[in-house]
Amino acid sequence: FLLRSLNMRGPAFLLAFLAITVGATVTATVLNLKAGLQEKMSRELRAYGPNLLIVPRAAVTQSAGESAPDAGGVASATPDAGAATLEEQALDAVPAVLGSQVTVVPVLIAGGTAAGHAATIVGVDFESLRRLYPGWRIEPAPPAPPAGPACVLGAALARRAGKRPGDPIEIGTAARKAALGVEGVVSTGESEDEQVFVPLAFLQDLLDRPGRVSFAALSIDGGVSEVERAGAAIDRALPRAQARPLRAIAMAQGAILERLDRMMLLLTLVILVLSGLCLVTTLMSMVVERESEIGLARAIGAGDGAIFRMFLGEVGLLGVLGAFAGLLLGAGVTRLIGRGLFGAAIEPRLSVVPVVLGLSMVICLIAVYVPLRRALAIQPAAALRGD
Repeated sequence: FLLRSLNMRGPAFLLAFLAITVGATVTATVLNLKAGLQEKMSRELRAYGPNLLIVPRAAVTQSAGESAPDAGGVASATPDAGAATLEEQALDAVPAVLGSQVTVVPVLIAGGTAAGHAATIVGVDFESLRRLYPGWRIEPAPPAPPAGPACVLGAALARRAGKRPGDPIEIGTAARKAALGVEGVVSTGESEDEQVFVPLAFLQDLLDRPGRVSFAALSIDGGVSEVERAGAAIDRALPRAQARPLRAIAMAQGAILERLDRMMLLLTLVILVLSGLCLVTTLMSMVVERESEIGLARAIGAGDGAIFRMFLGEVGLLGVLGAFAGLLLGAGVTRLIGRGLFGAAIEPRLSVVPVVLGLSMVICLIAVYVPLRRALAIQPAAALRGD
C-alpha cells in the first residue's frame, strides 16, 4: 500500500524528498565544515604567531590588573625575560602535559651588537621558528650558503648595517664576539626587523649559559578557553615556570572561529525552517488530495492507528532517503568548499551521519503533525459524499 501510494503521487513525493534533501545537505555540510574549518582555520591563524608563552616564574612582574603584553615580536613579547632563565630540558615535557603535538620554541635573548650596531640577539631553533611564524617573509641567501654558523637579520637592522644574504657579520655581547654568515633577511613589519636571530646553541655558548633559555613560545589551537586551559596545565606541571597567555592573539583566533560557528548555525536554521515549511505545504496538499481515499479506508474499517501508520511510513521513508541523499551531497559540497578556501579537501566525518539522520526525522515528524491531524479528522460519510 505504501509503495503504491508513492508510485501514484510521484511529483508530490519528489518535491517533499527534495525539501528534506536540501535541509540534510546543508546540515551535513555545516557539521563537516565545523570540524574541518576549526582545524584548518587554526593552522591558517598560526601566521599570527604564538598565543602562549612559558616564562620563568621569577620573571613574571605583571600584576593582576595589567593586560597581557602584545605579541608583536618574539623578543618583545617578554621584555623582562633576561632577569631569569628556564631549563631547556624541562620544556621537553610540555607536549606530554598538553597531550598534543604542539611545537614548543625555546628562545634565549641577549642585548648586543651586530656589525657595530646595537641589536637584540635572539637565539632560537630556525626550523621551529618557521613553523611558529609561517607568514614570515625571509629573503634567502644565494645558492652557496655561508660556511659555519649562520644568522637571520631583521630587515631594518640589515639596511643599517649594509648587509645582504650571504655576507659575513660580527655578532657581539658584553663578554664575547663571533663571526657568522647572513643566511637570510626577515621582514615582518614588527620589532623583529630590528633583531638578529642566531642558533640557540650558539648564543648559549656565547653567553656561557648552556641549556638555559629566556622563555618558550607556542601556539595553541581553539581560542582563549583552550589557551587558558593549556596554561593552567603547564603551571601545574612546571613549578619553576609560569604560562603567560597572549590574549590579544588568542581572542582574535577565538573570535573568528566563533563568528564562523554562529554564521553556519544561522544558515542551517534558516534552511531547515524553509525545508520544513515546504514539507508541511506538500504534505497538507497530499492530505487534501487524498480525502476520499482516507474516507474510504476508514469506511471499510481503518482506524486512527492505520491512518497514522500509513502517513508515518511515508514520511519516515522520505526522511531516511532524504537524509542519505543529503549526506552524499553534503560530503561533495564539503570537499569543494575545502578546496576553494584552503586548496585541500575537507573530508566528511562519520559522526555527522546520526545527527543528520536524526534531524531529518525530527523535521519530518514536526511537518506531518498538522496534516496528520487533518487526516485523522476526516469523516467517511462526508469524504465519500465529496463535502
